[in-house]
Amino acid sequence: MRNSYDTQDTVVAIASARGAAERGIVRLSGPDALGVVGRLVEVWAPPESPSVLPQQRVRLLLSGAERSLPCDLFVWPDTRSYTGQPSAELHTVGSPPVLDALVAAACAAGARLAEPGEFTLRAFLAGRLDLTQAEAVLGVIDARGDTALRAALEQLAGGLSAPLGELRATLLGLLAELEAGLDFVDEEDVRFIEPEVLLHRLTEAAATLQVVSNQAGQRGDSTRAPRVVLAGEPNAGKSSLFNALRQRYGVEPPPAEALVSPVRGTTRDAVTATLDMGGVACELVDTAGVDGDGPIDPIDGRARRSADRLRQDADLVLWCEPPGARTVVSVAAERRLRVSTKCDLGDENNSPLCGNPAAGGRWATSAATGAGLEELAQAIAHRLASGEDDDSSAVVSHTAARCRESLIRAAEGLAGARDLAAAGEGEELVALELRAALDALGAVTGEVVTDDVLDQIFGKFCIGK
Repeated sequence: MRNSYDTQDTVVAIASARGAAERGIVRLSGPDALGVVGRLVEVWAPPESPSVLPQQRVRLLLSGAERSLPCDLFVWPDTRSYTGQPSAELHTVGSPPVLDALVAAACAAGARLAEPGEFTLRAFLAGRLDLTQAEAVLGVIDARGDTALRAALEQLAGGLSAPLGELRATLLGLLAELEAGLDFVDEEDVRFIEPEVLLHRLTEAAATLQVVSNQAGQRGDSTRAPRVVLAGEPNAGKSSLFNALRQRYGVEPPPAEALVSPVRGTTRDAVTATLDMGGVACELVDTAGVDGDGPIDPIDGRARRSADRLRQDADLVLWCEPPGARTVVSVAAERRLRVSTKCDLGDENNSPLCGNPAAGGRWATSAATGAGLEELAQAIAHRLASGEDDDSSAVVSHTAARCRESLIRAAEGLAGARDLAAAGEGEELVALELRAALDALGAVTGEVVTDDVLDQIFGKFCIGK
């Protein structure tokens, strides 16, 4: 993505969401950020003191405009900004042509267009954030529900980097004691750390690392929306229910609705949609129908096998039963909600809640009239929320995928150091394994990092963040 990480350029980008809005934001950062601002607005001079200025009302000078435009200006003139550089934000009307013209004017005044994630990259390079916190910024941007947002915010506040930083500081102190002792290896009466103390501290460090690794593994998928799979016999009303829920609670609708037809076997490929039901996000999946009659053709057979795998991997299965349904899928009750579909057709169980779901009751719904959809959504949200992990050491999935291998290498280094210490081997060998563990931990938080890793992380950001 980048040829270098030179932060001496002044960069600019639109920082607000694309599209028309009441307000839009253009962000600048770099050594000449205030100079660029001075060339964009009327009657304004950079501040003389390094304190953060309050909001200022200024007017923008844009090429082609008949008159200047009003703008709110926010300035961070020193290293206390997000990026650690002089920075500014211009808040004006949220018209895409106006914002594009403002960015073009800033580039003409000496700035260049920022690359994806460059503002957060500069914050990392300036030491304002460590690598896990930088990834948490992306987690906040990508969060699609309260659980994912809480996980990202906790990581941004140091939920992962704090315990790893403390562990790394402990190991650095231990390594310093070992290396100091190596300078007096010929002095038998000089010992900086006793063997039993060394072994005890290595054992404690390994246990601490195991706890952090377990938390990372448990919460590595915390930002993945739970999967809710619609299942049932052919023509059980699954696709109609999918479309109705998607229309009411959909976050990012698919390009087309699920096909609805009285013809058996219409649904072949799984169709998905992301829903948000009162702050609880999930991925809703419509699958092929199953019954005891067998597939109608080879394609239907593959669709059924795919549906079976999706049901097995689902966090929750909505088993759809129209009037006269003959079968109930063999899904454990804790992973299943039974749904009575097409209740507008006169099924005898025509109330929003038919019996006690925990005892095998059914939630009655009608995709045609909307009856029971709100109650079903509340039941889904309650079931998914009740299964959330309450562990406070959250780690967003962006970090989990990257740091898993590094944590394994760190654990291997600590295990090697502990085994060598237990066997009474030389302290220089123990120190060698400790350095390997420290390098692996540094790769997680960013003390040890390569350009390829930075490209991989910050390339996921949108421009302006």
